[in-house]
Amino acid sequence: MVHVASHFVFRPRTERDSFLLLGDGTRLNLGELRQGDYNFTAVDLLTLSACETAVGGQRADGKEVEGLGTLAQKQGAKGVIATRWKVADTSTGKFMQHFYRLRQAGLTKADALRQAQLLLLYGEERANSQAPETPRTVVSLRRHPEGDFIPDPKAPYAHPYYWAPFILMGNWL
Repeated sequence: MVHVASHFVFRPRTERDSFLLLGDGTRLNLGELRQGDYNFTAVDLLTLSACETAVGGQRADGKEVEGLGTLAQKQGAKGVIATRWKVADTSTGKFMQHFYRLRQAGLTKADALRQAQLLLLYGEERANSQAPETPRTVVSLRRHPEGDFIPDPKAPYAHPYYWAPFILMGNWL
């Protein structure tokens, strides 16, 4: 298992414009990752908890630019957890704690991902009960938590902005 908790910037113009910020402040762009000696075949699960690591797009000339998660999978990672949009640091930290605790308890990647999402959606008490009550929050379909979202103190991360950006690509076991 490898977990990369850093910053990622996706810009679909060229592979050189999208980059992962490394610990020493240097940038590893998608072109360097594709062409370099980065082999993930021994990695069962690569978690990319930075912003927009599952996002791909079209360049100005119409050619596709793959996202970091897709590229890592093509470089051999069997399973990749990546994000569909910008994520919040605090909720992402809580999400990852739940996810890894559930994996250690023996759940598959897919089941641990689902349960971690439910823990953020319903709050820990309600997600662990047999019949979770309906959340008493007003949730709009807006992308960001501002606006119509009224947080429930028992489930402060119930808005999809916090729990829905995480996807699992590849091997889900």
